[in-house]
Amino acid sequence: MMLRQIPNLLTLARLVFIAPFLLFLYQHQYIYAFYIFLLAGFTDGLDGWLARSFNWQSAFGSFVDPVADKLLIASSFISLACIGSLPWWIVMLVFLRDMTISIGVLAWYWLIRRKPNFKPTYLSKINTVLQLALVTMCLFNLAFLTIDQNWVTALIILTAITTTSSYVDYAWTWGKKACANAET
Repeated sequence: MMLRQIPNLLTLARLVFIAPFLLFLYQHQYIYAFYIFLLAGFTDGLDGWLARSFNWQSAFGSFVDPVADKLLIASSFISLACIGSLPWWIVMLVFLRDMTISIGVLAWYWLIRRKPNFKPTYLSKINTVLQLALVTMCLFNLAFLTIDQNWVTALIILTAITTTSSYVDYAWTWGKKACANAET
């Protein structure tokens, strides 16, 4: 096996971790769900670091890594809302942002027909960290002890602010790029 495939294998492992994570949540085995989520998050950080540090990026990884991230976040948010740990409005906000970005990517490929240079913004990275922190806090709350609801609420609001801000930023930035490319 070539070492440069390790980031892709870690990404695939993250996809595989989603099923047992959801199963443990469904079975109220919150401690196991918590640790699997941490492991999935660790694979996300490690695969990115390895790909950048050793120049092991690949077309497969650049496509599948964000898909794995979105599936992990989406399944986590939905599951936590179903059991009452997250409000549905934050789930809908996260979905609206991600769905708009996904539709925008598809529209770009269909209408512009040039390969875009999609690179996550700093704001988007902060948003992802906050989304992961929110899921982690909710899972910790379920698995171990009750965290003061004010902390959870504060993180929900902060996540909503960064989700909305990055949503507007992506729509504005890529809307301008699409208009500029459509004119040429």
